[in-house]
Amino acid sequence: MDEIDTRIVALLAADGRISHRTVAERTGISRSAAGARVARLLAGAVVDVRGAVNPELLGHRELAHLSLRLTGPALPVARAVAERTDATLVSVVTGESPVVLELREPDRDRLGAAVAEVRALPGVAGVDVLTYDAVHRDVLGPVGPVTCDLDDLDLDLLGLLQVDGRASYVALADTVGLTPAAVRRRVQRLVASSAVRIGGLARYSTYAGQHVTGVAVRLAGSAPPVVADLLAMSEVRFLATTYGRADLLLTVADAHPRPVLEVLEEVRAHPGVREIGTWQHVEVVKESYDALTITRVTRVGRTP
Repeated sequence: MDEIDTRIVALLAADGRISHRTVAERTGISRSAAGARVARLLAGAVVDVRGAVNPELLGHRELAHLSLRLTGPALPVARAVAERTDATLVSVVTGESPVVLELREPDRDRLGAAVAEVRALPGVAGVDVLTYDAVHRDVLGPVGPVTCDLDDLDLDLLGLLQVDGRASYVALADTVGLTPAAVRRRVQRLVASSAVRIGGLARYSTYAGQHVTGVAVRLAGSAPPVVADLLAMSEVRFLATTYGRADLLLTVADAHPRPVLEVLEEVRAHPGVREIGTWQHVEVVKESYDALTITRVTRVGRTP
């Protein structure tokens, strides 16, 4: 990984379908070199471009962050939790709770059952739960409600984009039986309406010197002003308001030349922040925002 690779990963994270020409223009290299670098980064799993479907369409209405206290080694527990299809993130971290995970469930009852199942795993001594009130920035997925109606072809496209966010319009068109132009219009509408976000999920553990830190924030006052200021920080990859031991949950990734300590100090210094707790991700065992099924609900006519 050199500086140009790092910039390309950032471009893919922002727009997973960015063209080689645009990558070349923004990094100052040739189009052929841009294509070669993108191909290498994708083949090497440094970044994985997927379409992350809105949780509303996946039937995921209850989201929670779990911190696990353990009686023994962390990796066996993390690997056991990673087998769950409802766990989108599983990571071994520093601190007194060495495994953290995110669960996404259809309702409160299922969330409660899932927490009980995790608590019953061998090696788990206790579970601390933060339930999400609202997600303001997701690592990959869109936030907010879906603002368009979907038909079966739209849902088919979402399923294909979950597998490969950079699949060509020609390949997508061949699969769903539309023209590439019609598919392009549909994909653009799905992105604009928050049905899906197509981005690159960077495997930060492969970066030399890259630190990813979880942050639990207790507020001194109202949440909206703090949330607005944190969203202005590009290093904040995830931000949710929560219920439980903290009012906000953040994931912070340092970016050259701004180290994670500088970011955390800015968060601590915010007048609306009372205190923070932090943990550093040591080994991300699972980070996947795919789903086995998309809820086939609201539909309209098949207008290409």
